[in-house]
Amino acid sequence: MAPSVPLILYVVLQFVAFLLLLVGMPIEVFRLRVAGGSTVCITLWGQKLSCTSVGYLFFQEVVWRSCRKRVARFRAAQAFVIISIFVSLAAFIAGVTFLYGISLLRWVCLVLNVVGMVTSCVVWAAMAVTYNKTDDRVCLPVKTLGRYGAGFVLFVLAWILDIINIILLLLPCTTTDAAQDKTEQPPTAQE
Repeated sequence: MAPSVPLILYVVLQFVAFLLLLVGMPIEVFRLRVAGGSTVCITLWGQKLSCTSVGYLFFQEVVWRSCRKRVARFRAAQAFVIISIFVSLAAFIAGVTFLYGISLLRWVCLVLNVVGMVTSCVVWAAMAVTYNKTDDRVCLPVKTLGRYGAGFVLFVLAWILDIINIILLLLPCTTTDAAQDKTEQPPTAQE
């Protein structure tokens, strides 16, 4: 029998969440305005040469050299985005395998999505704190210097998709009709 619609939707949304994390990692989380009207793009890894380049002018340790707490938050976000990408990929692979009838993988997918939701939340929450908080008395909130970038939006969207996927996995109709679930048991002596 064919897999249920919520299960197919889960796999599609999980793949989209994986892509959002993968695409969001190297692009800007903040766009800062500087004198002369130009824009500086800050990613999780540092300041880019230009917003469309792949090269970096400075890494986070230089960009925020007088803001130790901010550098620590960026390092945590870097680690958690990498963890999120691997967890999201594993959840997608488990979801595709779940389509083929291994019903135990429903719980594996659920656990992976909960872990992915937490790790992706750490990424965007660390950036939201950086955006709104003065650090070490000398580092102004990023909101006074610029605005959120596309990478931040992609991280939040991936987090939302993880939440939707958790809900989909908790629905009772997200099951498969695997052959091993339908095997008849021989009658017992009491029958």
